[in-house]
Amino acid sequence: VTYEGTNQVKEAKISMLVHEYEMFTMNENEDIKSMFSRFTNIINALQALDKTYSNSEMDLLKKKKKAMITTWDDSDESSSDEDSNEEVAQIALMALE
Repeated sequence: VTYEGTNQVKEAKISMLVHEYEMFTMNENEDIKSMFSRFTNIINALQALDKTYSNSEMDLLKKKKKAMITTWDDSDESSSDEDSNEEVAQIALMALE
């Protein structure tokens, strides 16, 4: 049996990860793969701690996805890159579901 800590420790970890998620942005000079990897690590850690999302929280996640796509669309990337960015955002949202 793996020691997971007390409920208080678990809640603190969840709180920290949720905060990281809420403040998540693409770093300067960071590529999409690195950003997606950081995002996936946050989501996987939350899932490992059995963090679940209500319907209202899922609505907020969808808004976050839209914001990510909009941010990527504002850059000077080609249309094929925009399709790839939307796919990455969709995969990230699917990881949460």
